[in-house]
Amino acid sequence: NNFTLKLRKKMCADISSALYYLHNDIKICHNDIRSPNIFICSLNDNSEIVAKIGDFGLAAKLEHQAERRKTICGTPNYLAPEIINNVGHSYEVDVWSLGVIM
Repeated sequence: NNFTLKLRKKMCADISSALYYLHNDIKICHNDIRSPNIFICSLNDNSEIVAKIGDFGLAAKLEHQAERRKTICGTPNYLAPEIINNVGHSYEVDVWSLGVIM
């Protein structure tokens, strides 16, 4: 594995920061956080590596903080229990999927 502990921590911090922005500032639940949707980038030759989230094809805009979605979507290996059990889900499914990646 080419990812050092330092790089994994940086990636987790970057993705957590992006999820905070999505969830709190623009009220979007990504619904498909998984390894292929995380992009490792460098802004220029001298910059630090940055992790970014992509592929918003399954993302949903939530109208209010307590809104729960019942749509079963995402990639099977990354699905949160709330989706599998069809009890309604929200932003927590993105955090679950981040934990699966890390």
